[in-house]
Amino acid sequence: MDILKELENLQEKENLEIQLKKEILPLVMWGAGELAGEINEYLKMNNIFLADIFVDDEYYSEEEMFDGKQVISFSMLVKKYKQVNLIMGSSNYEKIDFWEKKEIVNKVFYLFSVNYGLYEKTSIDEIEKNIEDFKTVYDLLEDDKSRNVLLAYLKTRVSGNNSYITDVYEKEGNFFNNDIFRIHQQEMLLDIGAFDGDTIRLFLKENDEKYIHIYALEPDMESKKRLEKYIEAIQLTKITTTHMGAWDKKKELYFTAVSEQISSVVVNENESKEKVSIKVNQLDDLFDYEDKVTILKINYLEGVKEALRGAEYILKHHKPKLAITVGFDCKNIRNIPILIKEINPEYKLFLRFNRGMISSLTCYGIV
Repeated sequence: MDILKELENLQEKENLEIQLKKEILPLVMWGAGELAGEINEYLKMNNIFLADIFVDDEYYSEEEMFDGKQVISFSMLVKKYKQVNLIMGSSNYEKIDFWEKKEIVNKVFYLFSVNYGLYEKTSIDEIEKNIEDFKTVYDLLEDDKSRNVLLAYLKTRVSGNNSYITDVYEKEGNFFNNDIFRIHQQEMLLDIGAFDGDTIRLFLKENDEKYIHIYALEPDMESKKRLEKYIEAIQLTKITTTHMGAWDKKKELYFTAVSEQISSVVVNENESKEKVSIKVNQLDDLFDYEDKVTILKINYLEGVKEALRGAEYILKHHKPKLAITVGFDCKNIRNIPILIKEINPEYKLFLRFNRGMISSLTCYGIV
């Protein structure tokens, strides 16, 4: 497969701000969660302002506010406007076509990436510079679906056009229920970046709250407090938590905890981001694992390679199912599959979009 040839003459989207500044119709946003907040900040930074924020009728609440505005329902939107331009403020990018068919909607806009502030497209030059790694990853993947997903990802990163992803996206999946594996009731989860328990809630839902044990790492103290509050509220047992990060050695690092979507280890300590010092250690040494880890989940940008290097024993001897988000930028997608194979060549690797957007790209591994 000539990957560079596949990336030639792509249909490229104009910069979002250029497109929007040409428009006259009111701009409204669907969605009012944290991703919507990231998009709203980007728009304001470019002097683009929303006329309204709306949610589906079933999620409407009179009390919900967003950036000082009352969030309205879709029914209220239809009554208020004859026609609008819509920007996606939700991670359900697979619904772009759904909104384009609505009579009230003139055009649908989106940021192809809304995680970690990575709004810039990737140049062909950067792909070419690392083409041997991308070819290696392409050849390592187990099925044609994974290879098509990789090409769709690269086409989207280069062009900014999310339709390449929606063309190959099939259905919503998650870390614990996808077409590679579905978890069972004898799992031991190692949750790296547990946040406030959002992944654990999904884990419990998918296995009917039956499991062997959960080990959860969360380096952000405020998120750790919310995680512990959640554990206490539902009286969750068989769980071990720690206020640490995963790395390839025991040391202290800087960590930025701006929000759920952009919290990450700070690799460059000279960065001007607000940061705190955290302790990190190897996953192999972090817990006294009484049973084998059966599933390992990682969902953040920086430090994924280091976390896996610190889990070599686990990957070689426990051989857990792997669910690792690699879509935030081109670095992890070209590095992580190769590293997994170097640590344990037995792993069979797959790529899937859990949702129809670029940052949902996940590397699944099974032995």
